[in-house]
Amino acid sequence: MRPNRLLVASALIIATLSAVCLACAVTPATVPAQAPPDVPKQTPIAAPPADNITPAAVPQEGQTDAPRTPVNLNKLVFMSGTNDDGGPQMYTSNADGSNWQRLTKNETGGERFPRWSPDGKAITFFTDMDGYWQIYAINADGSNQVRLTNGEANDAFPTWSPDSRQIAFTSDRDGNEQIYVMNSDGSNQTRLTNNSFNDAAPSWSPDGNRIAFQSDRDGNAEIYVMRADGTNQARITNSPQVDTYPVWSPDGNRIAFQSNENGIFEVFSMYPDGSGRTRLTSGLVDNKYPAWSPDSSKIVFYSKRDCTNDNGEIYIMNADGSNQTRITRSECSDTGLADWR
Repeated sequence: MRPNRLLVASALIIATLSAVCLACAVTPATVPAQAPPDVPKQTPIAAPPADNITPAAVPQEGQTDAPRTPVNLNKLVFMSGTNDDGGPQMYTSNADGSNWQRLTKNETGGERFPRWSPDGKAITFFTDMDGYWQIYAINADGSNQVRLTNGEANDAFPTWSPDSRQIAFTSDRDGNEQIYVMNSDGSNQTRLTNNSFNDAAPSWSPDGNRIAFQSDRDGNAEIYVMRADGTNQARITNSPQVDTYPVWSPDGNRIAFQSNENGIFEVFSMYPDGSGRTRLTSGLVDNKYPAWSPDSSKIVFYSKRDCTNDNGEIYIMNADGSNQTRITRSECSDTGLADWR
């Protein structure tokens, strides 16, 4: 088995891994011609009223193993090295950082990039517990953990379609990272992008018609948009540095992303056509991995600003970048990569 390594080459957030091409039962899509994406007319973003979120206390002994309760709105799911059993595990909490509840107890590997299904019933993530990055789904209460991808390749960054029926993801199964889609049970895995460069980190538009993703096909990691069937691929950012990890707002009006245009990663947002680029965070350390609140008024993100080690904590801000507030207090134990429901 080849070593599993997740590299950040040229500041890409998706791994550039050893190229091993296996025969996979997937149907490649025809490489589409470049053309402008279908983008609806946008309205300027409005700053939501500021409100204060009280930082949560450090989880007490036993708190993370509290009885599980059904998921509801204003819940976060995230990874944390707190009470680490061999790698970061997955937790949920209230949006203010209170009521931590542990979902996974895997003895090897570490969970990464959890994502709620739009219907709130399940969470996807990827982990290297099997030697390669593979995608799993788990019920919102932590039960019924199921592996969705299976092979000697790396499958990562799953994202749900708005109807919770499909999952787009990144895989290097055919030699380099490309975007694929599968049914929510792991069946019918189909390739959407087909080129010699790296396409990664898909994010579905809330109407289900388009997918944003990152690609280095033009020599630098930039953000692109395509139709959900892989056609009509078009570049929407043009930065001298890297723009990565796009995340569509639930109302469809903005795309949040991260860029290291000033030497460190900061969170930005823009309209889906690439206009209105706005920097939301500013500091001397990385701020990255944004995700939207269900009403699109806030963004949860990961920051190293209060940590002396190389780890970080979870913060929330208004969609215009105001009122940035730390909500986790896990002693900088690699807590972050959150999603909001």
